[in-house]
Amino acid sequence: MALLKVNKEKKEKLAHILAGLIILVHAYEKYDLQESSYVFFFVAGIGFLSVALLHHRLAKHFQYVDGVFFVIEAVIYAVIAADYFHQGKRGLPWCYVFCTVAYIIVAFVKRKKGKARHANADENRNRHDEVS
Repeated sequence: MALLKVNKEKKEKLAHILAGLIILVHAYEKYDLQESSYVFFFVAGIGFLSVALLHHRLAKHFQYVDGVFFVIEAVIYAVIAADYFHQGKRGLPWCYVFCTVAYIIVAFVKRKKGKARHANADENRNRHDEVS
């Protein structure tokens, strides 16, 4: 119940932390299988953890940072799902497909809310200019 009361920024930060950790687990699996692609997943996982740590600063300067990173995370989840499908796994890839779809939906919702917020700010600015 306490998770529902966490503010929006902390939820977004938690989503990036979760993505980073999941991608790092996949990187470890690739490393354990002695596949060179572990480097890509390791760098991506560390990148998303860095985004989570710097979330407040990035969100302040770049309005669309969350949406962009949600799309990138979705693409990486899709790559992981495809890799698992290629390995012949049946259940686990569908979890990644679900995450891919969920992250894309979140990115589009954030985009719509961002556009609406931006339009309202422009409208308020125009009203202020007319009064002045």
